Formats: sequence, C-alpha cells, structure tokens
Amino acid sequence: MTDLHLVPEEEPEAEQRPASLALRYYATELKRHREAAGLTQAQLAELIPYSKSMVSMVETAKRSPVESREGDKVTSRFTECCDEALNTGGALSRILPLLESANDLYPPWFRPYAVLEAEATVIHSYDAQTVPGLLQTEAYAQSLTECLFPAPRETEIAGLVAARMRRQKILDRQQPPHLFFVVDEAVFRRRIGTAAVMAQQMQRLIEAASQPRVNLLVMPFEAGGHPAIDGSHSILDLPEGESALYVEGPGNASITMVTDEVRPARLRFLALCGAALPPSCSVDMIKKYMGDA
Repeated sequence: MTDLHLVPEEEPEAEQRPASLALRYYATELKRHREAAGLTQAQLAELIPYSKSMVSMVETAKRSPVESREGDKVTSRFTECCDEALNTGGALSRILPLLESANDLYPPWFRPYAVLEAEATVIHSYDAQTVPGLLQTEAYAQSLTECLFPAPRETEIAGLVAARMRRQKILDRQQPPHLFFVVDEAVFRRRIGTAAVMAQQMQRLIEAASQPRVNLLVMPFEAGGHPAIDGSHSILDLPEGESALYVEGPGNASITMVTDEVRPARLRFLALCGAALPPSCSVDMIKKYMGDA
C-alpha cells in the first residue's frame, strides 16, 4: 500500500490550502487502488468514460474529481466510475466529504483522520499530553483550545470545540468502535482550565472506563521509560481488514496504511498496555487525582 503523508503545503495561499490537502489524500488513494488492481492509468481510462489525462491529473492532485453538487453534498461521477472499476467498495466516494467545503470545522490536516476515525471498528490510542479527544468534556476541550498559540479567534475556538464534540458522535452508534486508550499520568497532573473543569473531565473518564467497549489504562510515572516514550499515536482498525497509523505534530499530521509501518506500532501499543496499570488501578489513580483537583 502507498504511504499517506499529509502535511501543510509550502507557503500556500490560505484559500487553496484545505483543497490541496484533501486532493492529495484523494489522489493517493486513487493511485493505491489502481495499482492494487494491477492497472495502468491508460487501462483504467479504458474502463471508465474519462481520459488517461483526467486520471493522471486527479492522481497528481492537479484536478478535483468533484463535478457537481446535489443539495449540501458534492457529487462525482468520476469517483463512482473508479469505485466500480477498481472494486473499492466505495472507498473513494467516502473521501468526497473532504472536498466538500474549505470551511469545514476540522483543521485541513486533520480531516483525513476524522474520516477514517468515523469508519473505525477499533481505535487504539496513546496520549501523552492531553485527554483523548473522544473522551474530552466540552469544558476541557474549550480550555485546551484556549491554550493554542497563536491564539485562535473566539469564533475559531467555538468551531474547534464543536468539531471535537462532533467526533464523539461515533460513540453513539448502534455498534460503536472498541476503544483502547493508554493515558500518561502527566495528563492528570497538568491542569487544563479550572479545578472544576479537571474534576468534571476526570469524572467523564471514570464513567467511560465503566463502558464495556472502552478499555482505559494509565501509564504511571513510576513505570519510568516505556515503549511509547517517543510520543502519542493512534492506530485505527478499519473495515475490510485495513489499519492506519496516525501521528500528529504541531499543525500537521501523518497517516500511513503501509502494513510494515503499522505492524510495529501495533506491537508497541501491546507492549505499552503491558507496562500500564491494569483497569481497576487506573481508575483508582484517576479518582485520586479527581480528589486533588
């Protein structure tokens, strides 16, 4: 599979940046599925009512596959044809929402992950600095966003918080994903917002830990060095047996679905779970910090 690396363009025009990032993701996926089918660009063009030039331009992110809009949604016959010809199971069509609006609530570099997260059946996440986004309270998310520098405008803060809360809707599905979280003890030592905000947030974690599809572990300071000492990351198990590794940095992110890169991260996460406190002891530690808040 092709590695997906999504980072900001070099000195892009502000209004072009979101579309460029989304197009790069779409382009990479189109090429990956075409090559998996054993087809050249010319051979794919023979199977769909579009030219080789069109295929080439979309694969190099020089042209958008979007052709029209129906109501609030963009449409793409090109995408429908490619999904059918390459037997992707609708994978390309599921990326189209990324191209829908440059005003999406999510930061441009985060949108591809949000799409994959929404499809995930299992989510593994190690968080070294903050509470996992899927478990944040609105007040904690608000306080966290206010820490950003340069400081966002008030309207931007509201949008970022709304986006964070929108992500959590996947937990309300009839079949929500299984969640495996390892959270560093530093997350509870570092106050974000007021004492009341932290106490409310820790209560939310305690409640989440009682859910049958949530496994929440704490990595204590006393463990010293551990397998994920080099930083936070997430692993998503996706339908059709695929997996993705996500690593985030300041203002950018990297996603890879390359098996040889995801596999060691999965092994690292398993080792991390072995070094963390067991579930009951993890909850006890959270309760301790909640009492100190």
